[in-house]
Amino acid sequence: MLTNRITEISSGASSDSEDVDIFESSLTTIFNDVRNQHGEPGHYVAYASPKYGEIKLGLADIEKEQTSLFSHHLWNAGVEVAGMIESGELNVEGETVLELGSGAALPSLLSAISGAKTVVVTDYPAPEILANITSNISLNKSKFISSDIQVYGHTWGELDEEVAKKYAHSFTRVIAADTLWMTWEHENLVKSMLHFLDDNPASRVIVVAGLHTGRQKMANFWDVAAKSFDIDMIKERDVDGIEREYKADRGIEDVVERKRWLIIGTLKKKSS
Repeated sequence: MLTNRITEISSGASSDSEDVDIFESSLTTIFNDVRNQHGEPGHYVAYASPKYGEIKLGLADIEKEQTSLFSHHLWNAGVEVAGMIESGELNVEGETVLELGSGAALPSLLSAISGAKTVVVTDYPAPEILANITSNISLNKSKFISSDIQVYGHTWGELDEEVAKKYAHSFTRVIAADTLWMTWEHENLVKSMLHFLDDNPASRVIVVAGLHTGRQKMANFWDVAAKSFDIDMIKERDVDGIEREYKADRGIEDVVERKRWLIIGTLKKKSS
């Protein structure tokens, strides 16, 4: 299972808190429920890479007013992208990679480890979030093949920021993992994707998002994206790797079952 790759490391955890963690994990198994987010602000999680070993990730200890950004957890979509990179389903070797809304930046770290030519990591320009990303880079730098990895603050749709001016149409791979929960930001997110993606016909935006945020929100994003991009591929995959056709509407869905699924899609620039 996808979530089996993640271990939560609670700083200074007592034996009582460890017992609670074990109990919660047991409940997840018994009731077939799936955790979509991992870790707590200011703590660490470890990603068990079958190929590269343990990758340790700190989680931002952010101000309460910034918790709506959800950058203080590791989400299953990021874990899925990491697995896609490791398996070669998402090839980043020799590519220029940008991650939008990176949070703990696991996909970016895997890109640097897997030999991406350049990796640029972005998230909302809050100091705590960017400092945490920089710390995660330092924690795992010994594993990197790519030495060119940079961190920038970026507000989606704001193209006068430093990173947007410096890297317009510069990336052959643009990654967005679990960035679709804010429907009011979909147009801005697509605007950034279009701005940063290289004009090469082989360049792609890779979007992975958990259905725990709601199928209607997912459908809205793809409707917005289709105005600026061609949808190259879109499908659904659960935490056990089972795939099925993407549908914008599946009627009434069981909430527990829906949490097991992610939407995986790629976008390419429209042909002129």
